[in-house]
Order: sequence, then C-alpha cells, then structure tokens
Amino acid sequence: MQNPDYFGDAFERAFARLQVRVETACAAEADWPAQVAAGVRAALHFAASEPAAARALTNDALAAGSTGYVRYDRMLGYFGERLLPGRDLRPEGERLPEIVEKSITGGLAVLVGQRLAKGSEAELPGLAEEATKFVLAPYVGVEEAKRLAAAHGR
Repeated sequence: MQNPDYFGDAFERAFARLQVRVETACAAEADWPAQVAAGVRAALHFAASEPAAARALTNDALAAGSTGYVRYDRMLGYFGERLLPGRDLRPEGERLPEIVEKSITGGLAVLVGQRLAKGSEAELPGLAEEATKFVLAPYVGVEEAKRLAAAHGR
C-alpha cells in the first residue's frame, strides 16, 4: 500500500537535499554575489543530476493542488530569503518591490520545470551563467551582473 502522503514525503526529502547542496556551495564563497552564483550552479546541477527530486519540487508540486502549492511557495520563500542581502547593494539606495525575491526564485523554478518537462535537464548546468545574471541584475544592475556572472557563473 502506498503512503497517502507520498508526494509530501518526496517533496520534503528533495527539498532537504537541495538545501544542503545550495547551502554547502554558498558557504564556500566569501561574498554575496559569489554565494549567489555558487547557489545557482548547485541548484541547476542538483536538478540535472536528480531530475525526479527536482520534478517533485517543481512540476509535481504545482500539479498536487493546494498542498503542493504551499510546499512550493515555502521553497521559493526559503531561497528568496537568501537573496535579501542583495538589497543592500542597490545603487543609490533604490527600493525594490517586496515580491522580487519570490519572483526571482519562481523564475528559476519555472526554468527548471520546463527543462524537466521536455526531458532536457542535462541543459540546466549550462544555463548557470545566464541564470546568475538574471538573479543578480535587480541588485547590482545589468552590467555588473554580467561581469559577476562571467566571473562566478560557471
């Protein structure tokens, strides 16, 4: 007999593994932009190497109805909080909308989910530089995000 909360268990196990991978990668870097680049790389490599786990965190979560959405939203919030230090880097103290961090992490989750749905998860690590640029641009500006992504995004 299958566990009635099979999806929930699979999501939580996958989320814990992803957290460890991302946090470990970030801890190895000294400054916030390098930590972001390392975290993005780690997440994309995780999705490529563990597509079933990544699918549980993205496509399966969204297909699971309200309980899946609650978990998905918690994941976006968790990773979004790791982006908050970037607000201190904003040029001239410009204020960002409150939804920026969840929007960024949601964009990355959609990118992963789309590649998984097409069976193209092997492409994900190759997108690290562009994804890093996407994440950093609201905080440091487009030109600096390009420079930092080129330096740290591979």
